[in-house]
Amino acid sequence: MSLKLPALFLVCLLLVACKLPSGDNGLSFGLTEEPTVTESPVPYTGCYFNWATQPLPDLSLEVQAAMETAGLEGVTAIAEAYGENCYDSQTNEVVYFATLETDFRVTVEVDNLEDTVALGDMLELILVTLDQFPPGATSGPQPGYIGVNFIKGEETLYLWFTVIDGESARALGLHGADLLEELQNR
Repeated sequence: MSLKLPALFLVCLLLVACKLPSGDNGLSFGLTEEPTVTESPVPYTGCYFNWATQPLPDLSLEVQAAMETAGLEGVTAIAEAYGENCYDSQTNEVVYFATLETDFRVTVEVDNLEDTVALGDMLELILVTLDQFPPGATSGPQPGYIGVNFIKGEETLYLWFTVIDGESARALGLHGADLLEELQNR
């Protein structure tokens, strides 16, 4: 008898912890197949997800205008949402896009890729300009990435770092070549 009671308790515990499917077998035990609570409701649950990027044309226009207002010449800036497409598991059609973050891509035409002080100074001005579009004011719940392409003819110096890394490097008091080097190694 002493072994049956703990075994019965364990079976009951497992039944409560597991969600048994109801259906033709008649074993519903009062449980439903619907989830009870989610932290963030989603508009559709019968989907599978795939990473995706979507352009943000209105924000891109704002960012480009801010770059021009800052006096940055030869700069092209775009903003894009990074997240996941929800595909209907039956039709394979995109049902909705869930934004995780906003990323910025900036292309800069320069005269000299060897002048790391000038590139770093330009990078700092770009970052100060992007500060006008902080996480929370842009799409997605998390900070995104910043990509900066310095281009001279066929040569390119490409940087890719998080918004947080850009803020942290400047908080360390880095400027010019030091700022460029710090963010180039991210």
